[in-house]
Amino acid sequence: MRRGAGGQRPRLCKAGALAAVLAAGGFAAPVPSVAQRSALPDTIDITRAIRIALTESPVLRISRTQADQAGADRLAAWGAFLPTAGVNADLGRSSFSRTTFVGEEGLSETLPEVLTSSSQNATQMLGLNWIVLDRGRRFSEMSRSTASLRAAQRRYDDRQREVVLTVRRDFLEALRRQELLELTRTQIADRELELEIASRRYEIAAVERTDLLAAEGNLLNARIALAAEENQLRAGLRQLVVSMGLPPDTGDGLVLTGDDGMPEGIPDIDFIVQTAVTSDPELAALDAERAAAAASLWSARTRYLPQISVNLGWRRSENFGPEDSFWQFDPGDTLHGFSITASWSLFDGFQRERENAQASAARRQAEEDLRRRRLEIERDVRRYGDDISQLAQTLGLLERVYAISRERLEMQQERYRLGTVSFTELQQAIDAVQRAETDLIQRQYDYRITWSSLAEYIEGGPGSP
Repeated sequence: MRRGAGGQRPRLCKAGALAAVLAAGGFAAPVPSVAQRSALPDTIDITRAIRIALTESPVLRISRTQADQAGADRLAAWGAFLPTAGVNADLGRSSFSRTTFVGEEGLSETLPEVLTSSSQNATQMLGLNWIVLDRGRRFSEMSRSTASLRAAQRRYDDRQREVVLTVRRDFLEALRRQELLELTRTQIADRELELEIASRRYEIAAVERTDLLAAEGNLLNARIALAAEENQLRAGLRQLVVSMGLPPDTGDGLVLTGDDGMPEGIPDIDFIVQTAVTSDPELAALDAERAAAAASLWSARTRYLPQISVNLGWRRSENFGPEDSFWQFDPGDTLHGFSITASWSLFDGFQRERENAQASAARRQAEEDLRRRRLEIERDVRRYGDDISQLAQTLGLLERVYAISRERLEMQQERYRLGTVSFTELQQAIDAVQRAETDLIQRQYDYRITWSSLAEYIEGGPGSP
């Protein structure tokens, strides 16, 4: 692992760079479908991963389909205000024969000759129907479908944010495994150096064989840890590409590129809470669903009102003899009709009461879902704020612990070469450095992931005003 001056590890990413990545996640322009390509590029950064996810994620495609369905539902609600029209054309031919008749005495008798006859008819009809008053249901359906469409659109926005958050978290988790793998490789190099020093000192009889065996065992354990880290990195990369909407094997051999700094500062939690409760897309979706539930309740109540419809019909028809042509398209007999129909259901077996109770319960549930989400947002934002404050303080201490342990290790290595400290004391110093370095990496990524989770509620990501 590369280190800066004085043995200090460089910080991982700058606040401005991460803010740009977080901002790009919500409104990234789509890229050509990766499903059409054989594999991902060898290296990928978080911005590219988010762009691919916004194009390939099955969660987003399902949500987009649901929004399309809600749009079709709203179009049908608009169409309910228009009259319905139908055209019908009919050409018919009938033939019959009679061999019996009922006589004067009421008995069936047989005709001396079979009577046969044929007839043809042509009918053309145009009908219009317009429901003038449908108990007010059309207006409530229009309100409900409009609210449902708005809810579906906000759900799609919320799914986008969820996908971005998931990809960002999985990317950082995989990047954490990648850096820990690099750290393990560095530790193997340190163990190899340790074994080399122990071997040289053993050759000159400066140490016991136990020191040589201990150094060799430490190297083997480090290589075992390397195999475990490689496996965890493969699992992390597969999880990442699946959350992007790609097959798991596309993550094999993928190299992630990170940033060169860390987000800094403490977020203004009160401001974020106020922003989240007005801009959170899930809250907007729940609010739209509450409006849809209220419209459904009004629709259920309108079942107590009468229904009035207007019907208008125009018809042409004519009967023809059997010798005329079958294809008659201009019949001469006409009929015009107009009617107004009113109906009012006085009792329907308490079906209306049941619908009203169900609609009222659905509205109350929608209101409570909205209130629950507001409480969850404030809880999550404040928890992330507390975690960020605690992690920021911890990181400063861990960086100091790492610097101290690294300096102490260098001193112990020099003393071991001179023979003034034992192999056990050297091992204690090495273990302290490895623990400090691992803890620092773990807490740095915990810090970044917590910022990433908080960014779900920050428009523009950390660093935004």
